[in-house]
Amino acid sequence: MLKVLLPTDFSENSRNAIDYALHYYKDDECVFYILHTYTPMAYRVDYILGSPAYVGLGDNWQSETEAQINEFCSEIEHLNQNEKHKFVTHIALESLLVEVLKVTSKEEIDVIVMGTQGATGAKSIFLGTRTRNVLKVSRCPVLVVPEGCFYKKPEKLALVTNYKRNFSADILAPVKQVLSRFKSSMHIMHINEEKQLDSIQASNKNTLDVYLKVFKPNYHWMPNFTNKTKSIQVFIKELDVDFLTMIKHERDFFGSIMREPVIKKVSFCVEIPFLVIPVND
Repeated sequence: MLKVLLPTDFSENSRNAIDYALHYYKDDECVFYILHTYTPMAYRVDYILGSPAYVGLGDNWQSETEAQINEFCSEIEHLNQNEKHKFVTHIALESLLVEVLKVTSKEEIDVIVMGTQGATGAKSIFLGTRTRNVLKVSRCPVLVVPEGCFYKKPEKLALVTNYKRNFSADILAPVKQVLSRFKSSMHIMHINEEKQLDSIQASNKNTLDVYLKVFKPNYHWMPNFTNKTKSIQVFIKELDVDFLTMIKHERDFFGSIMREPVIKKVSFCVEIPFLVIPVND
């Protein structure tokens, strides 16, 4: 049975990501873990030292939040009515990042599905701090659903790669699952940072082709614009891609994209779901 973690702050964006997950996995037997966390006042000193102003905060928060998340879950179950789906609620007086790692490890979560922004997210920022942090540390795949992105069957799946790291069956398993599930077409994008692939890149490309041969992948080379995110944006628009996948190495292509100011300060206008697959270096 598939185990899916759904972080929520009860915002419209997080609810939309949950609705997407329910449609995406409608044919699978799943346990959905609905997670809500609260961090008290950025760990203020008076809270940590037990100031009278904060006495009972945990108890009050827990009782109120339990009622809220139970009502939230009941509404979802009522609208979903899928016998293959089960729901487990989890709340914690802790940072989202810490609790995501705890729950992912304890429950052996297969995938995390979350929105790009929380209730307080600025409209001009594509990835909120919480989402970006989860992407950086998650040990399982993370499916990110942009604000206003409603479910549709993925027809064209794209994988962005620089071919500098080797591929394995485990790494590509999430990609193959999407392709098999939805019979999507496969498009592999490489940003043209060099005149030709070196021997390592060529070998990795051959390995990728072997693993995905049954899906008849299409290979694309994109110009290296002012930044990599721009290249991805143009590629998605030109090919009308509706599902993006990226493989996250700690010190590789994904990391360089995460460091680009376009994600931190401006808008990274990707309006389609994207799946980030972590690899332990």
